[in-house]
Amino acid sequence: MVKKDERQTPAPTPRRRRNLKIDHDLEVPDPSMAWMSRTLEWGVRVKPGAKGMTMQGLNVGIYGEIPDRWDEQTRMPRGAYPMAGIPPIGISLREKRDIWADNAADLYEEAIQRRWIPASDIPWDTLGPLPGDVEAAMCQLCTELSQAANVEFETIGYWLQHMSYGYHEVKVFLASNMFDAGRHHEAFRKRALANGGGLGIESKGEINRMILESKGGWSETSLLLHLLRGLFIQTIYRYGERFAHNPAEKFLFGRALQDKARHTAYGLQHLRYAVTHQQEKALVFQRLLNIGERVFARELQEPVVLEPLAIIFGGGIEGAKAGMREVHHMMGDFVKSYLASTDWIGVHRGKAFTKELARYVEA
Repeated sequence: MVKKDERQTPAPTPRRRRNLKIDHDLEVPDPSMAWMSRTLEWGVRVKPGAKGMTMQGLNVGIYGEIPDRWDEQTRMPRGAYPMAGIPPIGISLREKRDIWADNAADLYEEAIQRRWIPASDIPWDTLGPLPGDVEAAMCQLCTELSQAANVEFETIGYWLQHMSYGYHEVKVFLASNMFDAGRHHEAFRKRALANGGGLGIESKGEINRMILESKGGWSETSLLLHLLRGLFIQTIYRYGERFAHNPAEKFLFGRALQDKARHTAYGLQHLRYAVTHQQEKALVFQRLLNIGERVFARELQEPVVLEPLAIIFGGGIEGAKAGMREVHHMMGDFVKSYLASTDWIGVHRGKAFTKELARYVEA
């Protein structure tokens, strides 16, 4: 017997079948099945490797043929059967040398395997009260890092639409780079607003504007975004993890560092490829860095980045002098990494390297 306070689940109402009316006067053409024979290679059976079904593993047969120039002006996937009469969409980056990096596919795999969620992965409950000057410095730094991340995903978003579909490995990696930058923008904004502080002052943004307004080519943009500014941000992330005040900050800077190392790895590989496959590209990069380094060094004279770092490293305003010595070491690490990278891509700065940055390694 069913008690009064117990409810019986009603039996589901059976679904009624629709009675389709057949119009015998309607002429239905026989399917041509012409599309079934439109393939350039059939019978492909790619098997997962030790790391699963990777994008690089799909590059077999004609599907792995990556031309030096992609003449299709459509969104046709590489290896698909081309259809005549498709209106062109005006893709401007059609040369492999303009966007390619041999490590793009592997970096994409790493990016999707190392995803993290700022809302729930960062142990926000480990944040604790900090001295007012230290909290203010951390919030100012997070403001700058959030702004830089915003510039990064806006810049990549502009260039992606101009890149040929024949080089999808690069396009999907840069899509992950753009998503990473969005995550950094989110995460550092959250840190600024999660511990009794707030957002700080906006920088003048001269190098931001130089990156955003770079329209000479993707390689030239990557030179500023991934090499010059990217290595600087990567160095800050490394020191931010080292001087973290709590597990939340340590996680935040550590995971952001992993992401940024991936971004710069693509950038350096691409820039080296561009230099080795284009005459005078090294000279173009030299002249662009002559300008970019000076703009970057001039912007560092503003107190919105290095002074907050000195306070963080020194544990407060009273220790800022000792903290500034640590900032000097950090800048020396950046400059050494930067010069080693320019040498590696085939752009030797030598005496052309701006003196305002050279002083960090000359002392």
